[in-house]
Amino acid sequence: MSRLEIWAATPAPFDAQGQVDVSVIAAQAAHLASTGVHGAFVNGTTGEFPALSTAERMAIAEAWARARPAGFGLALHVGGTDPDQVRQLAAQAEALGVDFIAAVAPYFGQAPTVDLVVGYLTMVAASAPTTPLCYYHIPSMTGSTHAPSAIVAAAAAAIPTLASVKFTDGDLIEYDRVREAADGLTVYFGRDELLPAALSFGALAVIGSLYNGLAPIAHQVTDAHDRGEYELAFDLHRPFREIADAAGRHGGVGFIKELMNELGPDAGRPRTPWGPLPPADRAAAADLATRLRSHELPPSRTGAGRGSR
Repeated sequence: MSRLEIWAATPAPFDAQGQVDVSVIAAQAAHLASTGVHGAFVNGTTGEFPALSTAERMAIAEAWARARPAGFGLALHVGGTDPDQVRQLAAQAEALGVDFIAAVAPYFGQAPTVDLVVGYLTMVAASAPTTPLCYYHIPSMTGSTHAPSAIVAAAAAAIPTLASVKFTDGDLIEYDRVREAADGLTVYFGRDELLPAALSFGALAVIGSLYNGLAPIAHQVTDAHDRGEYELAFDLHRPFREIADAAGRHGGVGFIKELMNELGPDAGRPRTPWGPLPPADRAAAADLATRLRSHELPPSRTGAGRGSR
C-alpha cells in the first residue's frame, strides 16, 4: 500500500424492501479491509444519513462497531438538523469507542455566522467529550458559504477535541488554508475525482465513496505521484474521473451506490430522493462496473496509452 490514509464513505445497507439490513455490514467491512482501506466513514452523505431515522443510524453504527476487523478504523457521522438526535448519536459513538465523530455544518438554512457554526460543533463535541471531532465541510450539500478555514480556526480555539476536517470541495486554495488553520489537524480530502491535484497540495489522507471499490487504484496513483511520475498518476486515476462524469449524468449519490454495489457487497437500492434509479441508469452503472473490472475505459486526455507514443 501507499502512504495514503484511505477511509471509505460507506453506503447504507438496505434489503429488497428498502429497510436497513445490518447483515450486509460484515461483508462490507471485510471487503474494505482486504482492499487497502484504513477505515469506514459511516452514516455520511454516501450513507444517506438524511433519509435514516435515529434508530436506523444507531443500528448501523452498532453493527459496524461489531463487524470491523481488529485495527480497522471506524468514524461515525452524527450531524443533522435535530439537536437531540445529534447528541444521542454522538453519545452512542463515544460509548462504541469509535476513532472519531464527524458533523456537517447546519443545513436547510445555514447558520448566519461562523460563531454559530462553532456553537453547533461545540454542542456535538460536548456529547462525546473524549472522542476526536471532525468538521465535515461539504458545501454542495449543506449550502454553507462560510469559509471552512475560518470555522476551523475559531473551532480549534473553542473545542479541545477538534482533530480533523473532511474537506469535500474542489477549492484547493481553501483546502490549503484549512490545512494551515490549526496545528496538528488532519484534513481528509473528499473529492475523489481530484485526488492527483490534492496530492500535489500535500494531501495525506482521504475519505470518499469511490474508495469502496477503487482503493487499490488510489494507492497506485499515490505511489506514482510520489515517484514523480505525474502523468502516470493522472492516467491511473482516470476511472475516478470517468465515474464522476457518469454520476453527473445518471443520478449522483444514487448512481454511485449502484456502482459500488457492482464492485463490492450489494447494499440495496438508494432511498428517495436519490433512488430508486430508472432501469437505464442502473444499466449504465452495471456497464461501467464491467468496464472498470476489465480496464476497458476510453483513452485519457493525456493520450491513447503510453504505447501510442
